Amino acid sequence: MLGIGIDIGGTNTKLVVVNRAGKLLAQDRFRTEASKGSPDFVKRLAAAVGDLRRDYGRQLVSIGIGAAGDVDPERGILRFSPNLAWRRVKIAEPLEKLTGLPCSMENDANMAAWGAYEIELKRKSGNILALTLGTGIGSGLILDGKLYHGATGSAGEAGHVKIESEGRPCHCGARGCLEAYCGSYAIMARARELIKNEAAFIKKFAAPGHERFNTICLTNAAAAGHAAARQVWAETGHYLGCGLAGLILLLNPDYIVLTGGVSRARKWFMPAMNKVLGSQQIKTPFARVKIKISDDADLGSHGAALFGLDKALK
Repeated sequence: MLGIGIDIGGTNTKLVVVNRAGKLLAQDRFRTEASKGSPDFVKRLAAAVGDLRRDYGRQLVSIGIGAAGDVDPERGILRFSPNLAWRRVKIAEPLEKLTGLPCSMENDANMAAWGAYEIELKRKSGNILALTLGTGIGSGLILDGKLYHGATGSAGEAGHVKIESEGRPCHCGARGCLEAYCGSYAIMARARELIKNEAAFIKKFAAPGHERFNTICLTNAAAAGHAAARQVWAETGHYLGCGLAGLILLLNPDYIVLTGGVSRARKWFMPAMNKVLGSQQIKTPFARVKIKISDDADLGSHGAALFGLDKALK
């Protein structure tokens, strides 16, 4: 039995087919083009699912969907997505009608958490906090082997936990959020404060063919010994440690899994992060928790496929 996993992004939508063991069998993607509206998107999504069904037929038994934003998992509604500029959009129900397959829909960070649970940790721990460190910060919770939704399906907004009173502005409109210090947009804003000759910095440290002032460029600079780049990453690690410390005290997880583009700079931010975690006064939960970095860029789509399969086969 196979499942389809769907990751709805602001630019592209990705589809994967995986088996129960998480092995990738096929993948596809198309432009999301949210400006054309959700009905058009769902029709194109159903057509992409139809292409996969022609190849795998009745082996396909479920669809799992991850979408960035505020999701109502019970009704399969995307309540609000800043990336797509959609509000109260039904996706799961119309896709079920068009494909004939049961659909489960969740926040994309929840699906990354499920992917961490199934793929990274092989279900050997039932208490996991997963953070997606990208432009923003998303998170998902697995507690006692179950995805935790909270009262309204909104649990796991770790990126908007406040770590500084009246701190830096966040994209959500508030101030002092973890995301305002450790999301890539915030990291690069801090880098611009410390690195004055941006053009020369890009020329020296950017990846060939990708001449941009981004976290990859900043990581390359840190590796080359650039003092300001190392300072930015150390500050990032400090604030990430502050955010994680509160979450560890609250949730007492076995594992924290970090994924997303920012996590690739682990060498440069983790020493400062670990210093904060090691300085906590209540030692027991910090002695127990293990922090794992996932390099699986498709953890969300694979997690969505496995989550859909799990629900369909119960």
